[in-house]
Amino acid sequence: MNAPFLKHREACTPLLAPATADKQKRTKRALHMSRKGKEISYLVGLFTVSTILLQLFILKNVSCTWPEDPVRSIMQIMHAEVVRSIMHAEVDVSVIILTYKKHLALAKLLPSVLQQKKCKFEIIIADNGCLEDTRKVIDGTFGDHDTDAQPRPPLKYLPLCDNPGYAKGNNAAVALASPTSERLLFLNDDIVLGSPRFIYNMVRLLKSKETAAAVGCKILNSNGTELIEAGSLIWDDASALGYGRGRTDINATEFSFTKPVDYVSGACLLVEKKVFEDYAGFDGVLFPNYYEDTDLQMHIQHDLGKEVWLEPNSVALHDEHGSFGDTDSTNLMQNAAEIFRAKWREALKDRHIANPWNRDKEQQKKSLFLASDLRARDPTKANIFFIDDKAPNKSRGSGFGRAFDNLSMISELGHRITLVTLYPPSENYWCDESCLDKIARLGIEYETRKSWEEVFQSRIGFYDVVVVSRPDTLKRTFRKLREFYGQSPFSLIYDSEALSFLRDEKQDDLVNGPTGIPFPGYGEIFMPNIRSELRHVVLKARRNTEIALLSFADTVLAVSGGEKKHISKLSPKTKDIEVIGHIMGLEHVRASGGSVSGRNGILCVASFANSMYYNGDAIWYFLKYVYPLVIAGSKLSSIRIPHLTIAGRGIPDELLKVVNANDIIAPHVTFLESPPTLDALYASNRLFISPHLYGAGIQYKVSQLEASLVFRI
Repeated sequence: MNAPFLKHREACTPLLAPATADKQKRTKRALHMSRKGKEISYLVGLFTVSTILLQLFILKNVSCTWPEDPVRSIMQIMHAEVVRSIMHAEVDVSVIILTYKKHLALAKLLPSVLQQKKCKFEIIIADNGCLEDTRKVIDGTFGDHDTDAQPRPPLKYLPLCDNPGYAKGNNAAVALASPTSERLLFLNDDIVLGSPRFIYNMVRLLKSKETAAAVGCKILNSNGTELIEAGSLIWDDASALGYGRGRTDINATEFSFTKPVDYVSGACLLVEKKVFEDYAGFDGVLFPNYYEDTDLQMHIQHDLGKEVWLEPNSVALHDEHGSFGDTDSTNLMQNAAEIFRAKWREALKDRHIANPWNRDKEQQKKSLFLASDLRARDPTKANIFFIDDKAPNKSRGSGFGRAFDNLSMISELGHRITLVTLYPPSENYWCDESCLDKIARLGIEYETRKSWEEVFQSRIGFYDVVVVSRPDTLKRTFRKLREFYGQSPFSLIYDSEALSFLRDEKQDDLVNGPTGIPFPGYGEIFMPNIRSELRHVVLKARRNTEIALLSFADTVLAVSGGEKKHISKLSPKTKDIEVIGHIMGLEHVRASGGSVSGRNGILCVASFANSMYYNGDAIWYFLKYVYPLVIAGSKLSSIRIPHLTIAGRGIPDELLKVVNANDIIAPHVTFLESPPTLDALYASNRLFISPHLYGAGIQYKVSQLEASLVFRI
């Protein structure tokens, strides 16, 4: 490949438009943009978040046409060398395995590929060594027919006995890929896939990120005790480093969430097939053995404006440098690095961080952290520190579904988020592995092993925005946040979630006012028989504290237009108040489940947590004062009595006692503790009881029901 062609490739590298102002100022300005629109929909919610946090950027697109790689056109004829295959199987992924005289390693890899589930793939083995032992391993692993309950994937075997190298061997194998295959997974022959969902996890991530064109896995050493990489870094001098290399805390938070990275190892690289083919595959002329995978990924980012992501749930064991030996590998890598540096000089200079190895250890640590996630160093994105009471588990209710949606929208806009909670996810089994996985797949770093103060202190100056959710959370954190602000300023967003003092005041009025309703949950906030003067002092203190919290923030988020009006009236100095309600996308809209006339039941779904305050009080009131009248009216009208189903987590014993003590309602009430799904309940019941915080706030389930076309009271 001659020099003019190399220069042509360099000329086709688009660069981000330079930043016009300091990142902190940009974030501040974005936080104070005024908006209209209060509709509860995913698009409106996304727009609201974006106008708070997002600064638009322009990527200059350059159209380039590359000369065809002559080696690639020659390799098209090698279909004839396939000795056993299903030539045009209906598959989504082509797994490309390049092997060179390593039959023992291949014997470990192949079974781990065959155990893969939940994906349709084919296996293409390009054999650069053509040992008889290699063929024996392949034949012994696959056999002549399916022997397992799960059918074997199609196999294509390509003998390339003159060892054309990594790039050309893989390119030849890709030429055999099924026409239906949309993605290519390149695997070294000296790795082992760690779980049956390895490929599925990687494909799922690639499909879920519109900006992604490639995905890599977390790679450990051969015995699984040490990290080789959780994504890799490229410094501005073209030197590279596997992030976390040598660390033994392989499950540390920083290695355990999806994120965009500089590049991932070609030992395990999933890439869109069209992207690979449009680039004419790996460049085997410039990079016969090393940096060919990195060159492709630089093209993905700097030519196409796409991203390469890490999927930490896919873990591989790697016998590193097994193909060449350590000394040869080092020499080959150094030679390739010089060529790589010359080719990508401008992109490295403008888009990559300076190599920190001539700085002190603290600066090295900060540079490593900044370089480990592309979003962290993008001047058009914000680094956000999100503090909540508990993990945003959508199944738990109490506003945590909305918190999850808010985090999802912020992440979708491309910002980097560190989530911390005042209570660990393990407390009361609040957030299980499935819950944690959903958060990690959003691309969010959820730090569960350190206190929020420790995390923030170790990263002073890194975060542009701090988001604090719920009044109690801000009450417990604002003094320390004010101290941190003095060390390095940031913008503060306070998500009030609901004005909790309003519901306490309303409950107090219902219990001690003219209605005199003896709500059992009242005793969970006030001691029984507390003097009215002291009760009013406590309520006033709660009100004043919440109002004072509103004045601390640069931006306050409200759950509804009504609460925004309350906030504006209560805190006139709070000027920037935005509404982010409950986001209901199309996935929340369920079929009606048949004619409404065919339904007869009444449903109450709530997260009780063994407490009567406030969901418990609501259904207690319905059981005591309303449902008996419904039964009596049904009998007078000679119609079927509507059955009442109470479903939820941690249903209090108090409710069971109320039902068992009343012979009129007991035959018509069913309790369902922690049902796995609600779809059938929504489809079979005609009416839904919606507890409403003593008249304050908006519950997430109310919005869900409106999206599900279920009547409610």
